[in-house]
Amino acid sequence: MIDKEDPLFWSRLSPVNCNTIRIIGIFLCIGGFIGIVLNGFLVYSFIRYKKLRNPPNIFIMLISIIGLLSSCIILPLTGISSIYCYWLFNRIGCQFEAIMAFLYGCSSSYLLCAVSLSRCYVIIKPFNAKDVTV
Repeated sequence: MIDKEDPLFWSRLSPVNCNTIRIIGIFLCIGGFIGIVLNGFLVYSFIRYKKLRNPPNIFIMLISIIGLLSSCIILPLTGISSIYCYWLFNRIGCQFEAIMAFLYGCSSSYLLCAVSLSRCYVIIKPFNAKDVTV
C-alpha cells in the first residue's frame, strides 16, 4: 500500500517518460513568464490610467489580477516540478497548488460569466446599461 505521508513518496520519479514531462514543464514555465509579463502590464495600465476603471472593465481587471496570481503561483510550481520529473514541494505544496488551481478555475469562470452577463445587458438594453454598476 502506498503511504502518502511518507516523505519518499513525494520524491519518486514520474511513471511517465521524463523527456515528455520536461518539455511540458518548459512550456509551463514559458507560459508562466508570458502570463506574468502580459497580465502585469494589464494590471499596471488599470492602476496607472483611471479612465480604464469603469464598471465593465472592473471584471477584466479582476480576471487579469487572477491570471497574474496564477502565473506567479500555479504554473511555476507545476513547471519546475515537471522539469525535475518529480514533485519538489512535498504534500503541503501539492495541497497548496491544488487549492490555488481550484480557486483560480472557479473565480475565473465566475468572472467570465459576470462579463458575459454584463455584455448581454448592454446588448439587450443599451440605453439602461449606464445605470448598471458593479
